[in-house]
Amino acid sequence: MRTINPEKEEQSKNEIITTAQKLFQAYGLDKTSMEDIANALGKGKSTLYYYFKSKDDVFHAVARKEMAAMLEVMKDSVSGIQSASAKLRALFLCRSRELRLKLNLYAAVLPAERRKHYDLFKGIRRETNEAEMLMLKQIFSEGIKKGEFKSISVRDCGRVVRAAVAVMNGVEAEIFLSGEMPPDDIQLNTITDIFIRGLR
Repeated sequence: MRTINPEKEEQSKNEIITTAQKLFQAYGLDKTSMEDIANALGKGKSTLYYYFKSKDDVFHAVARKEMAAMLEVMKDSVSGIQSASAKLRALFLCRSRELRLKLNLYAAVLPAERRKHYDLFKGIRRETNEAEMLMLKQIFSEGIKKGEFKSISVRDCGRVVRAAVAVMNGVEAEIFLSGEMPPDDIQLNTITDIFIRGLR
């Protein structure tokens, strides 16, 4: 009977995720097979299938790792900022810049491939929306409390949070599907300015 060592199991799983992450970045999702990942690890495919049911499951794990790292950067981007408006701007810009960085890392995932797997990416994005919504709710609540956001009340927070997420997701979807990032943050700054003006 096999004895399970949780630490070793977690380490093996993380090795698979890290190896797959590098291959997905270099060759894209479609051109990376489970066999490629197993070969890069120096292990048999059966080891991969012990931890993951399919390549999509491996990609989900890689994406969750990427999203968790992105959320940490977003949290750091607003720490130490006093103004709720400035926090909101920093959060929007940080999210856009992180997305730009991810697209550069995953340059091999061509726009056509991204469109093909859009539902998969959308499902992964839904998982992180909750954490982003919590951050936004804190910013809006703080802005209301400080008197910065006079046009909304605490009761409006949920509705405004959903609107902010919709704005961010809309910008993200356009970038994701086209594979093109704006050359600078001017476009996003304009959108953020309009959004913040509506809150004051």
